[in-house]
Amino acid sequence: MNTYILLLRGINVGGHRKIKMAALKTLLATLHLEDIKTYIQSGNVVFRSAEKADVLQVAIERSIATHFGFEVKTHIIDLVKLKEIYTQNPFVSRSEDINKLYCTFLFDNPEPDKMETLKAVEAKDDEFIDRDNILYFCYHNGYGKAKIANPFIEQKLKVYATTRNWKTMTKLLEMASG
Repeated sequence: MNTYILLLRGINVGGHRKIKMAALKTLLATLHLEDIKTYIQSGNVVFRSAEKADVLQVAIERSIATHFGFEVKTHIIDLVKLKEIYTQNPFVSRSEDINKLYCTFLFDNPEPDKMETLKAVEAKDDEFIDRDNILYFCYHNGYGKAKIANPFIEQKLKVYATTRNWKTMTKLLEMASG
């Protein structure tokens, strides 16, 4: 059995594409996932399964579309990868305020020239570091004032992405490890 972390992109934002976590949990149980735990309304799920992540992703996206009537892109990582992502955040080692830290998961490899374009964007006091399709951010003035937020990243890189704050990352690691 593997422990997985499921991240749903773009649900329950601004009253659109609503999915209650209890309903999502019930739906995921029909796919024979075990020990399903959800965290906050933005689409974070920890579960266990013997199935491979890519097979689960297809099944979960298909089930969500059928049950809720709209498509939702998902990203699945295992516990080992989550631990790796968590320990490699360069801003934590610089003792940055965790309320300013975020992690953006890129669903695919962006073209190198597109990543260079994103890196060249003047972002005032915000900074990010790219490591293996993960963008680690320190938003010195807060995410709400950030120029390089999730929609901007997707537009520039031409890939789907989803962003989580560092408190959520910490909680997901806690849930998956427990």
